[in-house]
Amino acid sequence: MSAQETRHRIRQSAIKLFNEQGLVNVRLQHISDDTIISLGNITYHYKTKDDIIAAIWEAVKQEQVTLLTEFRTLPLFEDIERFLAASFALQQKYRFFYQDTLEVVRAYPKVGLAHRQHTHWQVQQLGMVFQFNEARGVFVPEPDAGFYAGLAASWLWMLDNWIHRRCVMGEDTQDYPSFAAVMWRALVPVFTPQGQMEYAQLSNLKKLDADVFWM
Repeated sequence: MSAQETRHRIRQSAIKLFNEQGLVNVRLQHISDDTIISLGNITYHYKTKDDIIAAIWEAVKQEQVTLLTEFRTLPLFEDIERFLAASFALQQKYRFFYQDTLEVVRAYPKVGLAHRQHTHWQVQQLGMVFQFNEARGVFVPEPDAGFYAGLAASWLWMLDNWIHRRCVMGEDTQDYPSFAAVMWRALVPVFTPQGQMEYAQLSNLKKLDADVFWM
């Protein structure tokens, strides 16, 4: 097994264990037991648990960057739906991070700083997406300067904290339709008549897809 393959195996084991047991409950020994890789070999690649967390966070960030960059290329309503589905899948993959974000950024200050900087970037990108939809006539004109930047910040907060809230309320964290409904509901008030029509068309298409799936 190459060094790259070993590091990948260590990270995948850590993600699985963090998701199952919670970040604070997993030690390097647990990862060693799960991967059947000696503790000495693990610390050769990642000296501490902090280093594994930093590597996983970098993977989360890169996947989010790729996702949002692709989304910004042509953010029509069907692309918003695809973005939501891909974001939901990412949350399921790294659920420990979304579920316990505050614990992670408190325990790992470097990750916390990088996360805050990355969040600012995400808000800027989403703000431009919303402004694009304003320009094409499906979102209402911005009522005041910075309105869509503020909506972008709120929307991202809702997206990133959905799993955490569902855990707190004891609700299903794998219910994509509920997730998508919450995210779309936040945008409905800014739809123009054209936007309402496009959303109705998208909703009908989603219903058709669901009906075909369950036939």
